[in-house]
Amino acid sequence: MADTEAFLARLRAAFPQKPLDFSNALTGGIDEGEFRDAVAGKKWTELDPALVGRRSDVLCFLQPTYFVQVLPAFLRSLATDGAPMGVADTLLVVLDVDRDPRVKKNAELMTDVQRALVAEALESFGSITAGGQAAAAAHAIKSWRREG
Repeated sequence: MADTEAFLARLRAAFPQKPLDFSNALTGGIDEGEFRDAVAGKKWTELDPALVGRRSDVLCFLQPTYFVQVLPAFLRSLATDGAPMGVADTLLVVLDVDRDPRVKKNAELMTDVQRALVAEALESFGSITAGGQAAAAAHAIKSWRREG
């Protein structure tokens, strides 16, 4: 990302930093509560980057309210960690509003600024990748630019 620190500052400003309560969150059922336990009481800014990189699959299962609460941690990973393969691949699926109708529900809970940050993160990633990932990022960007 061209100006990572500025992006991260906008991310922190746009997404509330309050303790997470994921006691009723659906996390896929395969982790026996690992993700719920790991995020309990933490702010998204405090989530372990290793957990974010390892458990990006959780974004496929979370209800919209929970999705929006942790999404910035995954966008941060995309911007700062060189997008571990799992995070990038998962985000390209779960951020494509046209591909999955559930994504629209997530987007509807977000502010215009939050949606713009999603598009910005996808644009930045798309500019440093190629092939199918670049095409998927370009498609997802269009859907986020149309939202709001």
